[in-house]
Amino acid sequence: MVESMNEDFNVEEKQDMESGLGQTNLEGKVRISEDVIAQLATKALNSVEGVSPASPGLMANLRLGRKTVNGVRISISDGDSPEIVVDAYISVKYGLRIPDVCWDVQEAVKEQVERYTGYAIKGVNIYVQGITFAEKKTADGEAADAADLLSGEEA
Repeated sequence: MVESMNEDFNVEEKQDMESGLGQTNLEGKVRISEDVIAQLATKALNSVEGVSPASPGLMANLRLGRKTVNGVRISISDGDSPEIVVDAYISVKYGLRIPDVCWDVQEAVKEQVERYTGYAIKGVNIYVQGITFAEKKTADGEAADAADLLSGEEA
């Protein structure tokens, strides 16, 4: 009895595929939101050691131009195969070589966005907006100045 049910099901499945009801014949487009791509790029940006998102500057603060999310701005070109341009605004930790960090960020963003969206990356532009100094806590629990740390004195 179980075998006859399986045979009936297989026959129906074959008929559905022949009549065009299967997923192989679906038409349509899949669009991924700029916000989703920005979140993927932000996650990749945060995965690079010594990098943190920064403010994109005066133009974004005045709400001019494209929307910026967590230091990342996305531009998607229309077409059959969309191309993406990512602008990342970052702060780099003091002591790291900036060109190397920017290269790491470009590679991480490109790899992450291409892997999860399937879209082609046209470019990843990195804008270094500042340098961050790590504050180290002293034995008293007070934060020491970066200048004091460099000179070897305690606050």
